[in-house]
Amino acid sequence: MRWCFDTSALIEPWVRLYPPDVFGPVWEKLEELAQAGAIVAPTDVRLELERQKDDLHDWAKSLPELFRDPDRPVMEAFAKIVNDHPDFMKVNSTKSGADPFVVALAEVHGIPVVTYETTAKQTAAPKIPNVCQARGIQCVSIVDVLRAEGFKMK
Repeated sequence: MRWCFDTSALIEPWVRLYPPDVFGPVWEKLEELAQAGAIVAPTDVRLELERQKDDLHDWAKSLPELFRDPDRPVMEAFAKIVNDHPDFMKVNSTKSGADPFVVALAEVHGIPVVTYETTAKQTAAPKIPNVCQARGIQCVSIVDVLRAEGFKMK
């Protein structure tokens, strides 16, 4: 386990940056990394993708090893994160609440978070990069992952 993906780290590249019809090898490499257990995401990320019912959801569904149910250490970290950053998870939100689980999974395993979220302004509710920074967790992009894993387009 080397990288923890949030939902935006899958949606942004799939839809806008590296669509699979043009950048198929990128997604083949990510499949390989998921199957090897190098990239993970909390189950709640899969739940957010299920709402789309699109080809990204189908791709993710074909990789059950990508998604991790929270174990006790992750649940304990989740509770501490929500307590320490109360505005991080909106109680009445329509989102599944994956963000605190992403940070918790990364924190427990000491791995970077892969996200396309940007840091929120001080007056806004914190986003993944804000909470990661406060907790000493590195945030990276999918390109950082691909570089570190030795991927090159040919």
